[in-house]
Amino acid sequence: MPIDTAKFRSALAQWPSGVGVVTTLGDGPEHAPHGMTASSFSSVSLDPPLVSICLGNHLPTKELVQRSGVFAVSILGKDQAAIGRRFAGMQPGVTDRFAEATWVTAATGAPVLADANAWLDCRVVYAHPGGDHTIFVGEVLATETPRVTAPLLFHSRAWGQLADPLPESITITVTPRSRVFAVATPDDVASAPEHADHIEFSISDRSDLARAAEVHAAADARGLRTIGYVNDAFTAERESTVLGALEELTGLGCVQVGCTELAEATPLQVRRVLQDARVRVRPAEVRVRLRAHHGLGLVNALVAMKSGVRHFDAVEGAAPDGLPAADLRLLARQLGVVCDDEPVADEALLSSTTS
Repeated sequence: MPIDTAKFRSALAQWPSGVGVVTTLGDGPEHAPHGMTASSFSSVSLDPPLVSICLGNHLPTKELVQRSGVFAVSILGKDQAAIGRRFAGMQPGVTDRFAEATWVTAATGAPVLADANAWLDCRVVYAHPGGDHTIFVGEVLATETPRVTAPLLFHSRAWGQLADPLPESITITVTPRSRVFAVATPDDVASAPEHADHIEFSISDRSDLARAAEVHAAADARGLRTIGYVNDAFTAERESTVLGALEELTGLGCVQVGCTELAEATPLQVRRVLQDARVRVRPAEVRVRLRAHHGLGLVNALVAMKSGVRHFDAVEGAAPDGLPAADLRLLARQLGVVCDDEPVADEALLSSTTS
C-alpha cells in the first residue's frame, strides 16, 4: 500500500542539509545562464571526483542540464539566505536571479557565485531516472573554496544555521594585572622565567603581524608556546580584519588564538565572529576575553560557549575591563558545564602588545 505523501515529506524534512545554487547554461545562441536552489546535492566519489544532484523532472533546470551536459553548484554560507530564496523563486517580481551578487564563469560556461563557501564545476557523466526526479552524476572539472564560514542549512522547510551544543567543560584562566609581565619586543622574550611554558601577545590588526612573527620565532627558539590575541575583536566594522588576523596568527603556529573585547559587543556580533573563527583557525583553539558591562558579559559568554569556545580569560573580583571569574563559574554550574580553573602563577604568563 502506498505511503501517505504528506507523511513522507514530513519525514524527509527532518533531515538537515546544506543549501546550494545549481546553475547551468540556457538555450539559444547566448546560452543565458539559469539556476535554482537545491539541497539534494551529495558527494559520490573522490577518485574520480564525482558529485550528484537530483532535479525534478518538471523543472526547466532539469531539461537544461540534460541538454547542455554541464552544471555547477555554489554552496551557500550562513549569510546568503537571500540568494537561496531568490533562486528558489521566493521573491516575486524578480526577473534576473543573477542580479545583486557577483558571479564568475567557470570552465564549462556555467556561472558560479564568487563568494560562495565553495563551488564545483561539473560535466554530466551519468543521468539516472529516479521516480519524479532525475539523478545527475557530474565529474568535477574545477572547484574552489572562496571563503570559509558557517554554512546555510535547510531543515523542516526552514532556513537556519548551526546550533552548537554546549561544551562539556570550559577552562577559566584568571590573570590578575599584577602578574602580567609585559613583552614588547622579541628581545624581551629572553626575560621569560624558566618555569614559563607559553607567552601571550596581542595585535590590533594584520599590520602588526611582522612583529608578531618575530615574537613567535623568539619564543619558539626557547621552546615556548604562543597564544596570540586580536584586540577589539567584536566591532562589526572590523569583522573581516579580525578573522583574517586570527587566521594569520594560526599560520604562525599559535597553539591558541584569542579575541579580546574592547568596545562593548552585542551577542549577535560575538556569535558572528566566533562561529567563523572556530572554523578558520583549526587546529588552533579559540579563547576569549570578555567584558562584564551590566551583565551582558555573561550573555556573551553563553554565546561563546554555544559557538564552540572552551577557554575564557577572567578576573577575580569586579573590574570594568574583565569578566568576573565568580560569575562565569556560576553560569557554568547553572548550565551543567564542568569548570576547570587555571590560576596563573607569578610571571608564568607573559603578555606583549605588538601594536
